[in-house]
Amino acid sequence: MKIFYSLLLMVTFGFAQFDIMGYDTRSEEVLKTFDVEPEFLNNEYFIDVKNSFLSDKRQDYLLEKFKSGYEFIPTLKEMFLKEGIPQEFLYLAMIESGFSLTAKSKKRAMGMWQFMPKTAKSLGLEINSQIDERKDPIKSTKAAIAYLKYLKESFGKWYLAAIAYNCGDGRLKRAINEAGSDSLSVLLDPEIKYIPLESRMYIRKILSVSLMFHNVNTLKTNDYDYFLNRGANSLLASIDVPPATPLNKIASQAGLSLANLKYYNPQFKRNMTPTYAKTYPVYVPYQSLAHYKEKAQNQGKIQVKPYLVHRVSKGETIHSIAKRYGVPSKRITQYNAIKNVNSLSVNQEIIIPLDKDKA
Repeated sequence: MKIFYSLLLMVTFGFAQFDIMGYDTRSEEVLKTFDVEPEFLNNEYFIDVKNSFLSDKRQDYLLEKFKSGYEFIPTLKEMFLKEGIPQEFLYLAMIESGFSLTAKSKKRAMGMWQFMPKTAKSLGLEINSQIDERKDPIKSTKAAIAYLKYLKESFGKWYLAAIAYNCGDGRLKRAINEAGSDSLSVLLDPEIKYIPLESRMYIRKILSVSLMFHNVNTLKTNDYDYFLNRGANSLLASIDVPPATPLNKIASQAGLSLANLKYYNPQFKRNMTPTYAKTYPVYVPYQSLAHYKEKAQNQGKIQVKPYLVHRVSKGETIHSIAKRYGVPSKRITQYNAIKNVNSLSVNQEIIIPLDKDKA
């Protein structure tokens, strides 16, 4: 009798957890978006991961991350919509970085989409002493879209594109050949382990979070049902500015603080736009665009400032460099966003801002 009641409790608990996510027609549609067969909803390992991953505490955390990504999510939605990428791939960014533009992994992956340097450069993103476009909200998302479309074209199914995004297309191709199948249930077999554990958990988490954010009851219970009605109109505006433009000048014209402008533009390693580009985009909230245009019109267009690029030699300091060019040390450190004046390294590039009469 005790065994019977124990089994009854287990079954009841299992169905209770299963029902939390509201597995209905809506859930099946979510899986179809990823090209996953609806039967996968009954996969015991998927149910187990979903129930353990989506604890109440974790759900609160994910909802909060979605809320904190408010400025960027409509932009991502708009870009996905234009390129035919399922909106559910928003949750790939959530799993990867929590929508943080400055997220960094132990393996040197960076940005919202967690690109490794080699992958980022192959997708056209610049990484140098002045810029890291893995942190650029628009350019990195364009790269992620291009990569996902390439993976979808290579494997034919969106869930395979998501797995390959995590473990690499070569690794997934070997797994499919070994398994003799690209079925999700087969590839996620915990005994044979065709793909790495991280990748097996990765796709399960993305599917779990997608189901969670399509569950009306979950969102209403947490007062987040407005997520369902959030539009796909970008909240960011792009301004093209000349090279070597001080970011504090742009911030002032947009009515923002320097810190606030850099929140939207963490791709800049210095407090100025790159010196090598004819123009470079800087992002501001749409509500700041009118302010910027008015100020820019009254003050005139931002002019290209003369500058020099100095490469640090052994024994040089900020003080000695400043003295050499007749430029205040503070101005050099501000332009180059140098926090520690004692941390210069040999061959480091330093931008030296010059007045027009000294050009």
